[in-house]
Amino acid sequence: MTGIPLRLNPYRDLFLIFIWREFSIRYRQSIIGVLWAILQPLSMMLLFTFIFTYIMPMHITDYPYVLFFYAGLLPWSFFSSSLNYAIPSLTNHYNLITKIYFPREILPLSGVAVAFIDFGFASIVYVLLLILFKAKISWNIFWFVPLFILLLVFTASVALVLSALNVYYRDVKLASGFLIQLWFFASPVFYSIDRLSLKLKLILFLNPLTFIIENMRRCVIEGRGVVWWQFLFMTVFVSLLFSLSYKFFMVTERKFADVI
Repeated sequence: MTGIPLRLNPYRDLFLIFIWREFSIRYRQSIIGVLWAILQPLSMMLLFTFIFTYIMPMHITDYPYVLFFYAGLLPWSFFSSSLNYAIPSLTNHYNLITKIYFPREILPLSGVAVAFIDFGFASIVYVLLLILFKAKISWNIFWFVPLFILLLVFTASVALVLSALNVYYRDVKLASGFLIQLWFFASPVFYSIDRLSLKLKLILFLNPLTFIIENMRRCVIEGRGVVWWQFLFMTVFVSLLFSLSYKFFMVTERKFADVI
C-alpha cells in the first residue's frame, strides 16, 4: 500500500490542484454550494424515515430511525459519490493523458478525495443528530476511524479498477449506475444484518461494505465494539484487494494514451 504515496510524492502539488479543481467544478455556480453534500444523505434519511414510519410501518431497529438511517447513508454516500467521480475521470481528461505524463491514478483518487471532503461536511449533521437524540456514546466510537480507513482503501481499490476499465470499455460508465444501485441493496444501509438468517448474513458478508457500514453504525449509535478477528480478516482482505487493484491499474495504464 506504499506504492501510491511513493509514486505521488513528487506530484503532491498536482494532486492537490486536481482535488481543488474537482471540488470547485462541482459546486461552481451552485446556489447552496457544499450544502449539497449534506442534502444528499439528509434527504434520503428523511425519505426512509417517512416510508418505514408511515407508508410501510416496519420495526427495523430499536434506535431512532433518523439516527439509524443516517448512520448507514453517511458511509454509503461517500462510497457511491467516489465512484461517480472516479469512473469517468480518466476519459474526461483524455486531453491531458495524451499530451503530458503524470501518475494517472491522480485522476480517480482526486475524485475519492472530493467525496471525502463531502463526507466531512455531512458528518457535521451526524454529530448534531447524535447530540439531538442524546445517543449514549462509548469508547467504542473510536472504532469509527479504522473502519473509515478500511472504507477509504476499499473505495480507492474499486475506483482504480473501474476507472481503468472504463478507458477500454465505455460500457462500464453506462453500467455504473445500475451497479451502484445493486450494491446499495446488497449493503446494510436501511436495514441491519442482525435480523437476517445466518445463510443470508454469510452471503452479504461477501460484500466488504456489509462489514464496514454495519460496524460503523454499531460503534457509534449502539456502542458496540468490533470483533477483532473479523476486523483483522477484513483488513488483510482489503489491503490485498488494494494491492491487486493498484497493480492492475499500473498494467493497464501503459496503453491509456493509445486507447483513450
